[in-house]
Amino acid sequence: MFYYCIKLLARCSLLFFLRRKIICGFPLHTLKGPAIIASNHPNSMLDAVVIACQCRQPVHFTIRSDMFNNPVFRFLLKGLNGIPVYRASEEKEKLRENFNSIDLCRNILKKNGIIIVFSEGITVHDWKLKPLKNGTARIVQHALLDPQLVQTLQVVPAGLTYSDYEHPAKTIIIQTGEIFYPGRLRHMDHTGAWKQAFNAQLFQELRSLIPALETDNREAINIWQTLITNITYKGNRNTFIKHIHYQAGVLSAAAFETTLRHKLKRYFLPAHRTGYYRSYPAAVMLCIPALAGFILNSPFYFPVNSFVRTKTKNTIFYDALLFGLLTMLYPLYILLASVLLAYFTGILLTLWIVAIPFCGWCTVQFWVYTLKIKNHLTLTPSERKYMQTFITGMEFNNKKRQGRGSPAH
Repeated sequence: MFYYCIKLLARCSLLFFLRRKIICGFPLHTLKGPAIIASNHPNSMLDAVVIACQCRQPVHFTIRSDMFNNPVFRFLLKGLNGIPVYRASEEKEKLRENFNSIDLCRNILKKNGIIIVFSEGITVHDWKLKPLKNGTARIVQHALLDPQLVQTLQVVPAGLTYSDYEHPAKTIIIQTGEIFYPGRLRHMDHTGAWKQAFNAQLFQELRSLIPALETDNREAINIWQTLITNITYKGNRNTFIKHIHYQAGVLSAAAFETTLRHKLKRYFLPAHRTGYYRSYPAAVMLCIPALAGFILNSPFYFPVNSFVRTKTKNTIFYDALLFGLLTMLYPLYILLASVLLAYFTGILLTLWIVAIPFCGWCTVQFWVYTLKIKNHLTLTPSERKYMQTFITGMEFNNKKRQGRGSPAH
């Protein structure tokens, strides 16, 4: 019951925390165990929340063991099916406890459960796949010692790409690959060879799902984040994946130079001129409820956000902690504020309970539309055309057409 209650709250929070969610590939809501979802790990605990909310069946997930040292976190993580993983960098003296965790994973899978494993083993805020650790291979290999799981255990590769790691109202792309069955891999008679074969296959699967932006060029990163924030999703999944991979390659090239000289504010930009013109009436319609939402939610959001930024300074936990506090505390704030407002205004309690989060959502949308207008006006006509080329994939589509028309094709 605790798991389902938190999952419901998390789904509601994601409506505010994520502005856009683009889902491609195998539908995780249809997934049934025994299965391991092997994912990259760019954004701390928020990654597990995002994936778990896509699954209809309850999931377990692996998490660094030191998170269980705090009594409050330990209570929450156990209630949310967290499985501790012990690493030498955190709790070297407890490494032997990993045998118990691996046994627990096998028992969960024998009961047709689903486990999320972050195969990179570390969290780094970037946009590329890192080398895979052996944790996923160890869990899978131990599970395959059970004859029941040899033919039934599934591995689902999942790639997460975020537009931003510093602010809410972000865009996330969730790309899942085809299911494969590790029990059918060769080299089952040799431990080292099997691990290498498994990791090689998983790495190839994940690499096809995670566009690799490999550059420290701030202008290129700015364009990339704008692309992810505003990307248009048309056509089938394969075309979409090829488009963002191609654009990542263009931006990562050592010779890449940009004509864009302005840093866009929070990366919101209309993909087309029609989107720019539509932003004006949308902002006008939202301005009054947005103002109400700002007034009603500011006493909660800004203190919480300030606290989180202070606590997570120079770490990778900002998104995770902010999302966790919003999920757990915002419903309490809505209830308390509604009771007080109903008492002092005489307006029905239920109306306030609906109005506070709805007006808060309007505030976020108004903020997005005004930033779109501001960023559009900041750019010159040539810069707008340049950005539209990246966002809409015009350059990628032109390359495809040229390729089809060449003699080689």
